Amino acid sequence: MHLRDTDFWHDLMDGVFGPRKGGARIICDAQNASTGVGKTSCACMLARALAKAFDYELSEDDFVLSGQEYLTRWRKHPGKEQPSVIVLDELVGAGSGDARRSMSNQNVNLGRSWQLMRKKRIVTIAVLPHWGDCDKRLRKASDYRLWCLEKPIGYFRPYKATVAFGNSDVRTVGYGERIRFPNPEEHNDELFESITDKKDELLNSSKFNADELIKEEQKQDPEDAKRETKIKTAQSARDNGLSTREVASIVDMSQSWVDKYTDSPAETEATTTADD
Repeated sequence: MHLRDTDFWHDLMDGVFGPRKGGARIICDAQNASTGVGKTSCACMLARALAKAFDYELSEDDFVLSGQEYLTRWRKHPGKEQPSVIVLDELVGAGSGDARRSMSNQNVNLGRSWQLMRKKRIVTIAVLPHWGDCDKRLRKASDYRLWCLEKPIGYFRPYKATVAFGNSDVRTVGYGERIRFPNPEEHNDELFESITDKKDELLNSSKFNADELIKEEQKQDPEDAKRETKIKTAQSARDNGLSTREVASIVDMSQSWVDKYTDSPAETEATTTADD
């Protein structure tokens, strides 16, 4: 069944373009909390479909891993005049959204941002292993759950999230639909590759915590930052046809330093051609 022909899609679009004119909060998880069933692929597919429907220019900055990044991006998104999309991958385990951290300031702020969605027409797609691992505050504020199947891989079942009348129990009601999503790796999807690279960087960091990783990056040594700036300046000068001697004079470094840290325009062009 094609996404745009489903009741789930029609309900989602009615919430954005109908009388409510709001956003939506979607939690994407997996059957048996399985890995490798395409949760991020599903989120990427839906984000692209929504961006097309909203005439919104989706970018790599809209794919985040940490609650801190999400809240920063949330504040920068347009207001009610323009629906938009954010994908928050690794909602549990990367520094945000975990039920075990329900009283953390970040979870409180995440919950508030979702409750204030009427101020922004943002559709948030949050990815995590299993629905039950998510902070109950966030589950209660969610609108939909997408359950990626173990078999066949590449399909999900959508559910409407509801809160019981007599108490605060969160329930899900199935649409009875099974929806296929493509594998973005097969299409060299640059947005999927971007969030995958971010997750690889997180896995290779000293702590599996995206918020901590951001803090470490923000604490970059001033000398390292200065050197990176010089390298960028030198490379730009070489790309504009300047000799290594001229570039060395501009950045106040030796020619051997320029040779070591920059590529000639011919080398850059050859690398680009090979990558293409």
